[in-house]
Amino acid sequence: MHPQHDDVQNADVPVNINEEAQIGGSMDDDANNRASKNQESKLAKALAICTIAGMGIINLLSLLAMPMMNTYLTNVWKLSLTNAAGIVNIWEGSSKILPIALAYLSDTLMSIYPVHLMSTIVYTIGLGLLAMSTPSVLSKFTGTCSDNQPECIGRTQRIMFFTSLALMAVGISGTKFLKTELQLKKIKIHQKLPDSDNLSAIAFIIGAFGGTIFSGVIKPWSLRFGIPAIFCIAATSFLVASFIAHSGSQPKERNPEGNLLTNMARVLVASAFKISQKLPDDPAQLYENIDQSNIHSLSHTPGLRWLDKAAIVLPDERQGENKWKLCTVTQVEETKSVIRTIPMFISFTFCGLVKSIGNTYFLEQANNMNPKLGNHKLPILFLPMLYELMKLFWELARKEWPAPFHVISSICYSVLCCTIAASVERRRLHEIRRYDLLDKPEERIPMSVLWLVPQFFFLGMLDSYFEKSVENLFPDGIPLSKRKYLIHFAHGASGVGTVGGVLSVYVVGKISEIGGKNWFQYTLNRSRLDRYYWTLSALGALNCIVLDSPFSNL
Repeated sequence: MHPQHDDVQNADVPVNINEEAQIGGSMDDDANNRASKNQESKLAKALAICTIAGMGIINLLSLLAMPMMNTYLTNVWKLSLTNAAGIVNIWEGSSKILPIALAYLSDTLMSIYPVHLMSTIVYTIGLGLLAMSTPSVLSKFTGTCSDNQPECIGRTQRIMFFTSLALMAVGISGTKFLKTELQLKKIKIHQKLPDSDNLSAIAFIIGAFGGTIFSGVIKPWSLRFGIPAIFCIAATSFLVASFIAHSGSQPKERNPEGNLLTNMARVLVASAFKISQKLPDDPAQLYENIDQSNIHSLSHTPGLRWLDKAAIVLPDERQGENKWKLCTVTQVEETKSVIRTIPMFISFTFCGLVKSIGNTYFLEQANNMNPKLGNHKLPILFLPMLYELMKLFWELARKEWPAPFHVISSICYSVLCCTIAASVERRRLHEIRRYDLLDKPEERIPMSVLWLVPQFFFLGMLDSYFEKSVENLFPDGIPLSKRKYLIHFAHGASGVGTVGGVLSVYVVGKISEIGGKNWFQYTLNRSRLDRYYWTLSALGALNCIVLDSPFSNL
Protein backbone atom coordinates (compact mmCIF):
# COMPACT_ATOMS: atom_id res chain seq x y z
CA MET A 1 0.00 0.00 0.00
CA HIS A 2 2.79 2.33 0.74
CA PRO A 3 4.27 2.15 -2.73
CA GLN A 4 0.87 2.96 -4.21
CA HIS A 5 0.48 5.83 -1.79
CA ASP A 6 3.92 7.02 -2.71
CA ASP A 7 2.96 6.89 -6.34
CA VAL A 8 -0.09 9.00 -5.66
CA GLN A 9 1.99 11.50 -3.76
CA ASN A 10 4.60 11.48 -6.47
CA ALA A 11 1.87 11.97 -9.03
CA ASP A 12 0.48 14.93 -7.11
CA VAL A 13 3.81 16.65 -6.72
CA PRO A 14 4.23 17.74 -10.36
CA VAL A 15 0.72 19.20 -10.30
CA ASN A 16 1.52 21.36 -7.25
CA ILE A 17 4.79 22.40 -8.77
CA ASN A 18 3.02 23.51 -11.96
CA GLU A 19 0.46 25.52 -10.00
CA GLU A 20 3.17 27.19 -7.98
CA ALA A 21 5.08 27.86 -11.15
CA GLN A 22 2.02 29.48 -12.70
CA ILE A 23 1.43 31.62 -9.60
CA GLY A 24 5.07 32.56 -9.46
CA GLY A 25 5.04 33.35 -13.16
CA SER A 26 2.01 35.62 -12.80
CA MET A 27 3.69 37.44 -9.90
CA ASP A 28 6.80 37.88 -12.01
CA ASP A 29 4.66 39.24 -14.85
CA ASP A 30 3.00 41.74 -12.48
CA ALA A 31 6.39 42.82 -11.22
CA ASN A 32 7.66 43.16 -14.77
CA ASN A 33 4.58 45.20 -15.72
CA ARG A 34 5.07 47.50 -12.76
CA ALA A 35 8.73 47.88 -13.61
CA SER A 36 7.82 48.56 -17.23
CA LYS A 37 5.28 51.21 -16.20
CA ASN A 38 7.79 52.82 -13.88
CA GLN A 39 10.31 52.82 -16.68
CA GLU A 40 7.77 54.39 -19.05
CA SER A 41 6.92 56.99 -16.40
CA LYS A 42 10.57 57.85 -15.97
CA LEU A 43 10.98 58.03 -19.74
CA ALA A 44 7.94 60.29 -20.08
CA LYS A 45 9.27 62.54 -17.33
CA ALA A 46 12.69 62.64 -18.97
CA LEU A 47 11.11 63.53 -22.30
CA ALA A 48 9.04 66.20 -20.56
CA ILE A 49 12.25 67.70 -19.21
CA CYS A 50 13.64 67.57 -22.74
CA THR A 51 10.58 69.43 -24.00
CA ILE A 52 10.98 72.23 -21.48
CA ALA A 53 14.75 72.31 -21.99
CA GLY A 54 14.27 72.33 -25.75
CA MET A 55 11.81 75.19 -25.42
CA GLY A 56 14.35 77.08 -23.33
CA ILE A 57 17.14 76.43 -25.83
CA ILE A 58 15.06 77.65 -28.76
CA ASN A 59 13.96 80.71 -26.79
CA LEU A 60 17.58 81.44 -25.87
CA LEU A 61 18.72 81.00 -29.47
CA SER A 62 16.15 83.55 -30.58
CA LEU A 63 17.45 85.93 -27.92
CA LEU A 64 20.96 85.44 -29.28
CA ALA A 65 19.88 85.94 -32.89
CA MET A 66 17.80 89.10 -32.49
CA PRO A 67 20.49 91.30 -30.88
CA MET A 68 23.10 90.20 -33.42
CA MET A 69 20.81 90.84 -36.39
CA ASN A 70 20.88 94.64 -36.28
CA THR A 71 24.68 94.66 -35.97
CA TYR A 72 24.95 92.18 -38.86
CA LEU A 73 22.83 94.38 -41.12
CA THR A 74 24.75 97.57 -40.33
CA ASN A 75 28.27 96.08 -40.31
CA VAL A 76 28.00 93.56 -43.18
CA TRP A 77 25.11 94.71 -45.34
CA LYS A 78 26.01 98.38 -44.62
CA LEU A 79 22.37 99.33 -44.25
CA SER A 80 21.41 102.64 -42.76
CA LEU A 81 20.47 102.89 -39.11
CA THR A 82 16.73 103.15 -39.75
CA ASN A 83 16.58 100.46 -42.46
CA ALA A 84 18.36 97.89 -40.29
CA ALA A 85 16.18 98.73 -37.30
CA GLY A 86 13.07 98.51 -39.47
CA ILE A 87 13.88 94.98 -40.63
CA VAL A 88 14.57 93.80 -37.08
CA ASN A 89 11.42 95.46 -35.71
CA ILE A 90 9.17 93.89 -38.35
CA TRP A 91 10.75 90.50 -37.69
CA GLU A 92 10.46 90.75 -33.92
CA GLY A 93 6.94 92.20 -34.01
CA SER A 94 5.71 89.49 -36.36
CA SER A 95 6.86 86.81 -33.92
CA LYS A 96 4.54 88.37 -31.30
CA ILE A 97 1.53 88.63 -33.61
CA LEU A 98 1.70 85.16 -35.20
CA PRO A 99 0.75 83.21 -32.00
CA ILE A 100 -2.83 84.35 -32.64
CA ALA A 101 -2.79 82.44 -35.94
CA LEU A 102 -1.15 79.42 -34.32
CA ALA A 103 -3.81 79.36 -31.58
CA TYR A 104 -6.50 79.38 -34.26
CA LEU A 105 -4.68 76.61 -36.12
CA SER A 106 -4.51 74.47 -32.98
CA ASP A 107 -8.25 74.91 -32.42
CA THR A 108 -9.32 74.09 -35.96
CA LEU A 109 -6.82 71.70 -37.56
CA MET A 110 -4.18 70.50 -35.10
CA SER A 111 -3.61 70.11 -31.38
CA ILE A 112 -1.02 71.95 -29.30
CA TYR A 113 1.99 69.70 -29.75
CA PRO A 114 1.85 69.26 -33.55
CA VAL A 115 1.62 73.04 -33.96
CA HIS A 116 4.63 73.60 -31.71
CA LEU A 117 6.60 70.79 -33.37
CA MET A 118 5.87 72.24 -36.80
CA SER A 119 6.98 75.72 -35.73
CA THR A 120 10.15 74.30 -34.16
CA ILE A 121 11.10 72.49 -37.36
CA VAL A 122 10.41 75.67 -39.32
CA TYR A 123 12.64 77.65 -36.93
CA THR A 124 15.47 75.14 -37.35
CA ILE A 125 15.25 75.42 -41.13
CA GLY A 126 15.20 79.20 -40.88
CA LEU A 127 18.27 79.33 -38.65
CA GLY A 128 20.09 77.04 -41.08
CA LEU A 129 19.18 79.29 -44.02
CA LEU A 130 20.38 82.30 -42.04
CA ALA A 131 23.79 80.69 -41.57
CA MET A 132 23.95 79.77 -45.26
CA SER A 133 23.04 83.32 -46.32
CA THR A 134 26.31 84.73 -44.95
CA PRO A 135 28.77 85.68 -47.73
CA SER A 136 31.44 83.07 -46.93
CA VAL A 137 29.24 79.94 -47.08
CA LEU A 138 27.91 79.88 -50.65
CA SER A 139 30.45 82.15 -52.31
CA LYS A 140 31.87 79.32 -54.46
CA PHE A 141 28.42 78.28 -55.70
CA THR A 142 27.05 81.77 -56.34
CA GLY A 143 30.24 83.21 -57.83
CA THR A 144 30.43 86.02 -55.28
CA CYS A 145 33.26 87.04 -52.98
CA SER A 146 33.48 85.73 -49.42
CA ASP A 147 34.24 88.96 -47.56
CA ASN A 148 31.75 90.50 -45.14
CA GLN A 149 30.95 93.33 -47.52
CA PRO A 150 27.67 94.30 -49.21
CA GLU A 151 29.07 93.65 -52.70
CA CYS A 152 29.63 90.01 -51.67
CA ILE A 153 25.94 89.46 -50.95
CA GLY A 154 24.21 88.25 -54.09
CA ARG A 155 20.58 87.73 -54.98
CA THR A 156 20.62 84.14 -53.68
CA GLN A 157 21.94 85.20 -50.29
CA ARG A 158 19.33 87.95 -50.02
CA ILE A 159 16.47 85.57 -50.81
CA MET A 160 17.76 83.05 -48.28
CA PHE A 161 18.19 85.76 -45.65
CA PHE A 162 14.67 87.17 -45.84
CA THR A 163 13.19 83.66 -46.11
CA SER A 164 15.07 82.71 -42.95
CA LEU A 165 13.65 85.71 -41.10
CA ALA A 166 10.10 84.70 -42.03
CA LEU A 167 10.65 81.08 -40.96
CA MET A 168 12.33 82.09 -37.71
CA ALA A 169 9.44 84.44 -36.89
CA VAL A 170 7.06 81.47 -37.17
CA GLY A 171 9.35 79.37 -34.98
CA ILE A 172 9.69 82.00 -32.25
CA SER A 173 5.93 82.53 -32.26
CA GLY A 174 5.48 78.78 -31.76
CA THR A 175 7.51 78.91 -28.56
CA LYS A 176 5.45 81.86 -27.30
CA PHE A 177 2.26 80.01 -28.22
CA LEU A 178 3.22 76.85 -26.32
CA LYS A 179 4.31 78.86 -23.27
CA THR A 180 0.86 80.42 -23.04
CA GLU A 181 -0.86 77.06 -23.50
CA LEU A 182 1.22 75.46 -20.75
CA GLN A 183 0.55 78.32 -18.36
CA LEU A 184 -3.21 78.24 -18.90
CA LYS A 185 -4.05 74.57 -19.16
CA LYS A 186 -1.34 73.21 -16.84
CA ILE A 187 -1.19 70.11 -18.97
CA LYS A 188 0.63 66.90 -18.16
CA ILE A 189 4.18 68.21 -18.50
CA HIS A 190 3.72 70.87 -15.86
CA GLN A 191 1.81 68.50 -13.59
CA LYS A 192 4.76 66.14 -13.64
CA LEU A 193 7.26 68.96 -13.27
CA PRO A 194 5.98 71.50 -10.73
CA ASP A 195 9.40 73.13 -10.58
CA SER A 196 9.69 73.51 -14.34
CA ASP A 197 9.85 77.32 -14.08
CA ASN A 198 12.88 77.07 -11.80
CA LEU A 199 14.39 74.46 -14.11
CA SER A 200 13.92 76.74 -17.10
CA ALA A 201 15.38 79.67 -15.12
CA ILE A 202 18.53 77.71 -14.22
CA ALA A 203 18.94 76.50 -17.80
CA PHE A 204 18.45 80.03 -19.09
CA ILE A 205 21.05 81.52 -16.73
CA ILE A 206 23.62 78.91 -17.75
CA GLY A 207 22.81 79.41 -21.42
CA ALA A 208 22.91 83.20 -21.08
CA PHE A 209 26.45 83.23 -19.75
CA GLY A 210 27.50 80.62 -22.30
CA GLY A 211 25.95 82.60 -25.13
CA THR A 212 27.59 85.83 -23.98
CA ILE A 213 31.01 84.19 -23.92
CA PHE A 214 30.29 82.52 -27.26
CA SER A 215 29.46 85.84 -28.93
CA GLY A 216 32.71 87.37 -27.70
CA VAL A 217 34.93 84.51 -28.88
CA ILE A 218 33.35 83.56 -32.22
CA LYS A 219 33.87 86.25 -34.86
CA PRO A 220 32.83 84.79 -38.29
CA TRP A 221 29.16 85.42 -38.93
CA SER A 222 28.74 82.01 -40.52
CA LEU A 223 29.73 80.40 -37.21
CA ARG A 224 27.74 82.87 -35.10
CA PHE A 225 24.61 81.72 -36.91
CA GLY A 226 25.74 78.18 -37.75
CA ILE A 227 26.61 76.94 -34.25
CA PRO A 228 23.19 77.94 -32.83
CA ALA A 229 21.62 76.10 -35.79
CA ILE A 230 23.38 72.90 -34.70
CA PHE A 231 22.10 73.29 -31.14
CA CYS A 232 18.64 73.95 -32.54
CA ILE A 233 18.74 70.66 -34.45
CA ALA A 234 19.51 68.85 -31.19
CA ALA A 235 16.68 70.64 -29.39
CA THR A 236 14.29 69.78 -32.21
CA SER A 237 15.26 66.11 -31.89
CA PHE A 238 14.33 66.21 -28.21
CA LEU A 239 10.98 67.78 -29.04
CA VAL A 240 10.28 65.14 -31.71
CA ALA A 241 10.95 62.41 -29.13
CA SER A 242 8.69 64.14 -26.64
CA PHE A 243 5.94 64.49 -29.22
CA ILE A 244 6.11 60.78 -30.06
CA ALA A 245 5.93 59.89 -26.36
CA HIS A 246 2.92 62.13 -25.71
CA SER A 247 1.07 61.70 -28.99
CA GLY A 248 -1.18 58.98 -27.57
CA SER A 249 -1.87 60.70 -24.27
CA GLN A 250 -2.67 64.16 -25.64
CA PRO A 251 -5.80 63.82 -27.79
CA LYS A 252 -7.18 66.87 -29.54
CA GLU A 253 -9.72 68.66 -27.36
CA ARG A 254 -12.94 69.72 -28.99
CA ASN A 255 -14.35 73.00 -27.79
CA PRO A 256 -18.18 72.96 -27.93
CA GLU A 257 -18.29 76.76 -27.75
CA GLY A 258 -16.10 77.32 -30.80
CA ASN A 259 -13.01 79.49 -30.89
CA LEU A 260 -13.14 83.19 -30.12
CA LEU A 261 -11.96 84.40 -33.53
CA THR A 262 -14.70 82.52 -35.39
CA ASN A 263 -17.38 83.64 -32.93
CA MET A 264 -16.29 87.28 -33.27
CA ALA A 265 -16.40 87.05 -37.06
CA ARG A 266 -19.89 85.53 -36.88
CA VAL A 267 -21.12 88.32 -34.59
CA LEU A 268 -19.77 91.04 -36.89
CA VAL A 269 -21.26 89.41 -39.99
CA ALA A 270 -24.63 88.74 -38.34
CA SER A 271 -24.89 92.28 -36.91
CA ALA A 272 -24.04 93.73 -40.33
CA PHE A 273 -26.64 91.47 -41.97
CA LYS A 274 -29.32 92.71 -39.53
CA ILE A 275 -28.21 96.35 -39.39
CA SER A 276 -31.69 97.53 -40.42
CA GLN A 277 -33.50 95.43 -37.80
CA LYS A 278 -34.91 97.08 -34.69
CA LEU A 279 -33.65 95.90 -31.31
CA PRO A 280 -36.27 94.53 -28.89
CA ASP A 281 -37.02 96.57 -25.78
CA ASP A 282 -36.43 93.54 -23.57
CA PRO A 283 -32.91 91.99 -23.92
CA ALA A 284 -34.42 88.69 -22.77
CA GLN A 285 -35.91 88.35 -26.26
CA LEU A 286 -32.43 88.02 -27.73
CA TYR A 287 -31.27 84.53 -28.64
CA GLU A 288 -29.40 82.38 -26.13
CA ASN A 289 -28.93 78.62 -26.42
CA ILE A 290 -30.13 77.59 -22.95
CA ASP A 291 -30.40 73.91 -23.86
CA GLN A 292 -26.64 73.37 -23.57
CA SER A 293 -26.09 73.96 -19.89
CA ASN A 294 -22.49 72.77 -20.03
CA ILE A 295 -21.50 75.77 -22.14
CA HIS A 296 -20.22 78.89 -20.41
CA SER A 297 -22.73 81.75 -20.70
CA LEU A 298 -22.54 85.52 -20.19
CA SER A 299 -25.29 87.93 -19.23
CA HIS A 300 -26.34 90.82 -21.44
CA THR A 301 -24.63 94.16 -20.79
CA PRO A 302 -25.51 97.67 -22.02
CA GLY A 303 -23.36 99.42 -24.57
CA LEU A 304 -22.31 98.51 -28.11
CA ARG A 305 -25.98 97.83 -28.84
CA TRP A 306 -25.38 97.47 -32.56
CA LEU A 307 -23.70 94.14 -31.85
CA ASP A 308 -26.87 92.92 -30.09
CA LYS A 309 -28.54 92.78 -33.49
CA ALA A 310 -26.59 89.60 -34.18
CA ALA A 311 -28.80 87.88 -31.55
CA ILE A 312 -32.14 89.08 -32.96
CA VAL A 313 -34.30 86.08 -33.82
CA LEU A 314 -36.04 86.50 -37.16
CA PRO A 315 -39.10 84.40 -38.07
CA ASP A 316 -38.26 80.76 -38.86
CA GLU A 317 -34.58 81.32 -38.02
CA ARG A 318 -32.44 78.75 -36.23
CA GLN A 319 -28.77 78.96 -35.37
CA GLY A 320 -28.16 75.40 -36.49
CA GLU A 321 -29.13 76.36 -40.02
CA ASN A 322 -26.81 79.38 -40.30
CA LYS A 323 -24.54 80.40 -37.44
CA TRP A 324 -23.36 83.39 -39.46
CA LYS A 325 -26.79 85.05 -39.26
CA LEU A 326 -27.86 84.23 -35.70
CA CYS A 327 -25.51 84.36 -32.70
CA THR A 328 -26.05 83.86 -29.00
CA VAL A 329 -25.95 86.59 -26.37
CA THR A 330 -22.81 84.95 -24.97
CA GLN A 331 -21.04 85.23 -28.31
CA VAL A 332 -22.10 88.87 -28.58
CA GLU A 333 -20.83 89.62 -25.06
CA GLU A 334 -17.49 87.96 -25.81
CA THR A 335 -17.10 90.24 -28.81
CA LYS A 336 -18.02 93.25 -26.68
CA SER A 337 -15.42 92.33 -24.05
CA VAL A 338 -12.68 92.23 -26.68
CA ILE A 339 -13.71 95.57 -28.19
CA ARG A 340 -13.79 97.18 -24.73
CA THR A 341 -10.19 96.16 -24.11
CA ILE A 342 -8.92 97.97 -27.22
CA PRO A 343 -8.03 101.18 -25.27
CA MET A 344 -6.02 99.06 -22.86
CA PHE A 345 -4.27 97.32 -25.76
CA ILE A 346 -3.09 100.76 -26.88
CA SER A 347 -1.01 100.88 -23.70
CA PHE A 348 0.42 97.47 -24.60
CA THR A 349 1.23 98.84 -28.05
CA PHE A 350 3.30 101.61 -26.47
CA CYS A 351 5.18 99.01 -24.38
CA GLY A 352 6.03 97.18 -27.59
CA LEU A 353 7.19 100.44 -29.17
CA VAL A 354 9.64 101.09 -26.32
CA LYS A 355 10.85 97.48 -26.30
CA SER A 356 11.58 97.72 -30.02
CA ILE A 357 14.47 100.13 -29.42
CA GLY A 358 16.23 97.63 -27.15
CA ASN A 359 17.43 95.24 -29.88
CA THR A 360 18.07 98.03 -32.37
CA TYR A 361 19.13 101.53 -31.33
CA PHE A 362 20.35 100.59 -27.85
CA LEU A 363 22.68 97.96 -29.30
CA GLU A 364 23.85 100.29 -32.04
CA GLN A 365 24.88 102.72 -29.32
CA ALA A 366 26.87 99.95 -27.63
CA ASN A 367 28.46 98.76 -30.87
CA ASN A 368 31.11 101.53 -30.97
CA MET A 369 31.45 102.33 -27.27
CA ASN A 370 34.37 101.20 -25.11
CA PRO A 371 33.64 97.54 -24.19
CA LYS A 372 36.49 97.10 -21.71
CA LEU A 373 35.97 96.32 -18.05
CA GLY A 374 39.45 96.47 -16.58
CA ASN A 375 41.53 94.04 -18.61
CA HIS A 376 38.48 92.19 -19.92
CA LYS A 377 36.42 92.95 -23.02
CA LEU A 378 32.64 92.67 -22.71
CA PRO A 379 30.82 91.22 -25.77
CA ILE A 380 27.90 93.15 -27.18
CA LEU A 381 25.44 90.44 -26.07
CA PHE A 382 26.30 91.27 -22.46
CA LEU A 383 23.64 93.99 -22.45
CA PRO A 384 20.64 92.04 -23.86
CA MET A 385 21.55 89.08 -21.65
CA LEU A 386 21.60 91.42 -18.65
CA TYR A 387 18.17 92.65 -19.72
CA GLU A 388 16.82 89.09 -19.92
CA LEU A 389 18.33 88.14 -16.55
CA MET A 390 16.81 91.20 -14.88
CA LYS A 391 13.47 90.35 -16.45
CA LEU A 392 13.72 86.78 -15.16
CA PHE A 393 14.79 87.92 -11.69
CA TRP A 394 11.85 90.30 -11.27
CA GLU A 395 9.38 87.69 -12.55
CA LEU A 396 10.57 85.21 -9.88
CA ALA A 397 11.15 87.66 -7.01
CA ARG A 398 8.40 90.27 -6.93
CA LYS A 399 5.03 89.94 -5.23
CA GLU A 400 1.69 89.50 -6.91
CA TRP A 401 -0.24 92.74 -7.40
CA PRO A 402 -3.48 93.53 -9.26
CA ALA A 403 -3.13 93.63 -13.03
CA PRO A 404 -3.74 97.41 -13.36
CA PHE A 405 -0.76 98.02 -11.07
CA HIS A 406 1.47 95.97 -13.36
CA VAL A 407 0.26 97.80 -16.46
CA ILE A 408 0.80 101.24 -14.94
CA SER A 409 4.21 100.16 -13.60
CA SER A 410 5.29 98.95 -17.04
CA ILE A 411 4.39 102.34 -18.55
CA CYS A 412 6.25 104.18 -15.77
CA TYR A 413 9.34 102.04 -16.30
CA SER A 414 9.16 102.73 -20.03
CA VAL A 415 9.26 106.47 -19.27
CA LEU A 416 12.27 105.99 -16.97
CA CYS A 417 13.99 103.83 -19.57
CA CYS A 418 13.58 106.41 -22.35
CA THR A 419 14.54 109.31 -20.07
CA ILE A 420 17.78 107.63 -19.01
CA ALA A 421 18.50 106.56 -22.60
CA ALA A 422 18.08 110.16 -23.78
CA SER A 423 20.50 111.45 -21.13
CA VAL A 424 23.10 108.78 -21.96
CA GLU A 425 22.80 109.43 -25.70
CA ARG A 426 23.26 113.15 -25.16
CA ARG A 427 26.48 112.46 -23.26
CA ARG A 428 27.61 110.04 -26.00
CA LEU A 429 27.09 112.70 -28.66
CA HIS A 430 29.03 115.16 -26.51
CA GLU A 431 31.98 112.73 -26.43
CA ILE A 432 31.75 112.29 -30.20
CA ARG A 433 32.06 116.02 -30.80
CA ARG A 434 34.77 116.33 -28.17
CA TYR A 435 37.01 113.77 -29.91
CA ASP A 436 35.99 114.78 -33.47
CA LEU A 437 34.36 111.42 -34.30
CA LEU A 438 31.24 112.78 -35.99
CA ASP A 439 32.19 111.43 -39.43
CA LYS A 440 34.06 108.37 -38.14
CA PRO A 441 31.26 105.87 -37.38
CA GLU A 442 33.67 102.92 -37.22
CA GLU A 443 35.89 104.46 -34.53
CA ARG A 444 35.58 103.53 -30.86
CA ILE A 445 34.14 106.21 -28.60
CA PRO A 446 36.08 106.70 -25.34
CA MET A 447 32.94 106.16 -23.27
CA SER A 448 32.30 102.95 -21.35
CA VAL A 449 29.52 100.66 -22.55
CA LEU A 450 28.49 100.31 -18.89
CA TRP A 451 26.73 103.67 -19.24
CA LEU A 452 23.99 101.72 -21.05
CA VAL A 453 23.35 99.31 -18.16
CA PRO A 454 20.63 101.44 -16.44
CA GLN A 455 18.46 101.71 -19.55
CA PHE A 456 18.67 97.96 -20.15
CA PHE A 457 17.85 97.45 -16.46
CA PHE A 458 14.63 99.46 -16.73
CA LEU A 459 13.85 97.83 -20.07
CA GLY A 460 13.91 94.47 -18.28
CA MET A 461 11.66 95.88 -15.55
CA LEU A 462 9.24 97.12 -18.21
CA ASP A 463 9.06 93.73 -19.92
CA SER A 464 8.72 91.85 -16.64
CA TYR A 465 5.77 93.91 -15.41
CA PHE A 466 4.18 93.79 -18.85
CA GLU A 467 4.29 89.98 -18.92
CA LYS A 468 2.81 89.76 -15.43
CA SER A 469 0.04 92.21 -16.27
CA VAL A 470 -0.97 90.11 -19.27
CA GLU A 471 -1.07 86.93 -17.16
CA ASN A 472 -3.28 88.45 -14.43
CA LEU A 473 -5.37 90.90 -16.41
CA PHE A 474 -8.14 88.51 -17.41
CA PRO A 475 -10.09 86.77 -14.61
CA ASP A 476 -9.97 83.02 -14.09
CA GLY A 477 -13.73 82.76 -14.70
CA ILE A 478 -13.19 83.24 -18.44
CA PRO A 479 -12.98 79.85 -20.21
CA LEU A 480 -9.46 78.85 -21.18
CA SER A 481 -10.49 78.61 -24.83
CA LYS A 482 -11.33 82.33 -24.75
CA ARG A 483 -8.72 83.54 -22.28
CA LYS A 484 -5.79 82.31 -24.35
CA TYR A 485 -6.91 84.46 -27.28
CA LEU A 486 -7.11 87.54 -25.05
CA ILE A 487 -3.55 86.89 -23.86
CA HIS A 488 -2.38 86.41 -27.44
CA PHE A 489 -4.19 89.64 -28.38
CA ALA A 490 -2.29 91.48 -25.63
CA HIS A 491 1.06 90.15 -26.87
CA GLY A 492 -0.05 90.86 -30.43
CA ALA A 493 -0.73 94.47 -29.45
CA SER A 494 2.83 94.66 -28.17
CA GLY A 495 3.98 93.20 -31.49
CA VAL A 496 2.01 95.86 -33.36
CA GLY A 497 3.87 98.46 -31.31
CA THR A 498 7.19 96.86 -32.23
CA VAL A 499 6.32 96.89 -35.93
CA GLY A 500 4.89 100.37 -35.47
CA GLY A 501 8.34 101.50 -34.39
CA VAL A 502 9.18 101.65 -38.10
CA LEU A 503 6.29 104.04 -38.74
CA SER A 504 7.12 105.99 -35.58
CA VAL A 505 10.67 106.64 -36.76
CA TYR A 506 9.44 107.74 -40.18
CA VAL A 507 6.77 110.10 -38.81
CA VAL A 508 9.01 111.62 -36.14
CA GLY A 509 11.77 112.05 -38.72
CA LYS A 510 9.46 113.87 -41.12
CA ILE A 511 8.13 116.12 -38.37
CA SER A 512 11.67 116.92 -37.22
CA GLU A 513 12.50 118.18 -40.72
CA ILE A 514 10.09 121.07 -40.17
CA GLY A 515 12.43 122.66 -37.66
CA GLY A 516 15.70 121.64 -39.29
CA LYS A 517 17.54 118.43 -40.16
CA ASN A 518 15.98 114.97 -39.86
CA TRP A 519 16.80 113.37 -36.51
CA PHE A 520 17.58 110.03 -38.21
CA GLN A 521 20.64 110.19 -40.43
CA TYR A 522 22.52 107.41 -42.21
CA THR A 523 24.91 106.88 -39.29
CA LEU A 524 24.27 106.84 -35.57
CA ASN A 525 26.81 109.60 -34.89
CA ARG A 526 24.94 112.00 -37.17
CA SER A 527 21.52 111.13 -35.76
CA ARG A 528 19.76 112.67 -32.77
CA LEU A 529 18.38 109.64 -31.00
CA ASP A 530 18.30 111.58 -27.74
CA ARG A 531 15.46 113.72 -29.07
CA TYR A 532 13.58 110.63 -30.23
CA TYR A 533 13.94 109.11 -26.75
CA TRP A 534 12.61 112.32 -25.20
CA THR A 535 9.62 112.10 -27.55
CA LEU A 536 8.90 108.54 -26.39
CA SER A 537 9.20 109.69 -22.77
CA ALA A 538 6.59 112.38 -23.36
CA LEU A 539 4.25 109.88 -25.04
CA GLY A 540 4.71 107.49 -22.11
CA ALA A 541 3.91 110.20 -19.59
CA LEU A 542 0.77 111.08 -21.55
CA ASN A 543 -0.16 107.40 -21.59
CA CYS A 544 0.17 107.24 -17.79
CA ILE A 545 -2.20 110.19 -17.39
CA VAL A 546 -5.00 108.67 -19.45
CA LEU A 547 -4.34 105.06 -18.44
CA ASP A 548 -7.13 104.91 -15.85
CA SER A 549 -9.84 105.10 -18.53
CA PRO A 550 -9.25 101.60 -19.99
CA PHE A 551 -9.53 100.00 -16.55
CA SER A 552 -12.81 101.69 -15.75
CA ASN A 553 -14.54 99.32 -18.17
CA LEU A 554 -12.88 96.13 -16.92
